[in-house]
Amino acid sequence: MGKFFKLMIDSWATTIPILLALLISMFIVIFASLMPSKMPLFYSLPWGDSQLGSSEQLLILPAIIVLITLFNLILSWQLHPSQIFFKKILNFSSILVSIILTITFIKIVIIFL
Repeated sequence: MGKFFKLMIDSWATTIPILLALLISMFIVIFASLMPSKMPLFYSLPWGDSQLGSSEQLLILPAIIVLITLFNLILSWQLHPSQIFFKKILNFSSILVSIILTITFIKIVIIFL
């Protein structure tokens, strides 16, 4: 378990997505009462009520960030130390996904400000 925490602290590429996920989660928990009961979240569904989700369902976004980051972290642990390029790609993809989902969250929330 100590190895896990050491790698989490040493790797900025995993701490940035986790911090973004924590910030999004805290924002949702703190401001859930100020947000409308239904918000557009599921854009891939047909237009209308099926696209709407509750403010608590916005917690899906930080959960996806954490899951993808942890998956990429575990995958990079399995790579040989000489495969630095692939480890960097996994780290970059974690950061990219977290930025995209953070921007998505901000765009959803800005609609109602």
